[in-house]
Amino acid sequence: MTDSTDVHRAVACLEDERADVADRASALETFARDVRDVPTASGPARATGTTPTTPKAMATAVGSAAATPQPSENRCATVREAFADTVEPHTIAAEDDSLVEAMATELSEEIAVSLAAETDWTPALKRAVLEEVETQRRKTVLLEETLQRERRTLEEAIDEIDEIVAWLRATADESLLQFGFDELHEKHDRLEEHRERLEALIDERQAQFAGETNPRGTDGYRELVAAIYADLSVEYPLLSTATRLYGICGDCQRTVRAHLTRRV
Repeated sequence: MTDSTDVHRAVACLEDERADVADRASALETFARDVRDVPTASGPARATGTTPTTPKAMATAVGSAAATPQPSENRCATVREAFADTVEPHTIAAEDDSLVEAMATELSEEIAVSLAAETDWTPALKRAVLEEVETQRRKTVLLEETLQRERRTLEEAIDEIDEIVAWLRATADESLLQFGFDELHEKHDRLEEHRERLEALIDERQAQFAGETNPRGTDGYRELVAAIYADLSVEYPLLSTATRLYGICGDCQRTVRAHLTRRV
């Protein structure tokens, strides 16, 4: 595999995106684990009852405290810090969004306001955070599957394109004057076959744009693809490469056809 066409270069962009999504999935899992570790206001971290007075009870209490690290007194702040350390660097929010805006994008505006207002870290709020994290995790899994399908699409297209490009390069220096009618006719048919294959690639890609959904939940699959390949000189590298090759094969076919007419 080379980087000779836009669709070849698209593979590197896609792999970068897949790596970013994998990092995001890991960050969501870490954040969920951190959230589960923060006791709610009614959980074991709240001091209730009387202080143990017997040596055995005191030893038990000290041992339990040593085994279970206690969160900061403001548990909402602990959750915010965990979010900033894990999910925020991989957020789908805008780069210049504040921490609260990023939480609103990832978790919901209501949860972001609750965490920012430092309300009680209640079981209901904890459950709501974990449910939203799970929703984002499912979206990430769907996105990973979509990117895997996109990788297969690129690989299949590259196989077709490489074969056609190799044939064009192998015949580029040939003089058509040396060929007879039958040989020219064979070249004309081969070019027609290449054009049909490229046209099928283009049609399949357009159908994919119309049928595939965007796991990120915004816009469509076409917009997702354009975002993935934003660093390239073209928005849709597969379509661009196939269309350009289709035109090259058409130009070559017209040249061969002109030579054929002179043989008649």
